[in-house]
Amino acid sequence: MQWLFLTWPEIDLAVSGWFYREGAGFYLGGNSLVQFSYQLFARLHFFVTFLLVLLLVRARFCRGNSKPLAFLLIVLILGPGLLVNEVLKADSGRARPAHTELFGGDKAFSPAFAQSSQCKGNCSFVSGHAAMGFYLMTLAWVFRRRRWLVAGVILGGLVGFGRVIQGAHFLSDVVFAFWAVYLTTLVMAWLFFGTTRITSSHD
Repeated sequence: MQWLFLTWPEIDLAVSGWFYREGAGFYLGGNSLVQFSYQLFARLHFFVTFLLVLLLVRARFCRGNSKPLAFLLIVLILGPGLLVNEVLKADSGRARPAHTELFGGDKAFSPAFAQSSQCKGNCSFVSGHAAMGFYLMTLAWVFRRRRWLVAGVILGGLVGFGRVIQGAHFLSDVVFAFWAVYLTTLVMAWLFFGTTRITSSHD
């Protein structure tokens, strides 16, 4: 999929352009639902981390099965945490749509995966908010239900769509946020459970 956005970077520009108007900017960005999603998913990782640590400590003291909780916590730390925020967003150098010359800013547009110097930190590639939405799919490997995978893809897509509407991310930022979380989950599922498959007689 990387080649798609590198070969046709116009895809990113076209999608963002749907929500931009000259003189009004990204005019849907102030929508109350979009703003609620932005605020919620900007802080959700703090709550989820705290909850998982609390449940993990409880499971250890009560001699419960702590492996699924540890799996969820490690994926959260390594995926949406380190890979997305400390590696990709910190080093990509990709300016957000609203900051580019094409959409009223003063920065140059950079295709996905193209190293750039248009952003110094907390850059556009990839979407941290969308990554937290996609994180819901990790429950599929805990509960062995594909419906959680579907739910995570839908939630992450909706949250990411909100960020595109705001001019904060390109479409490719959302797409590769999914892959960052999904691949992290697969690696950790293999290490924790010995398989990457979601097996269930009910699905």
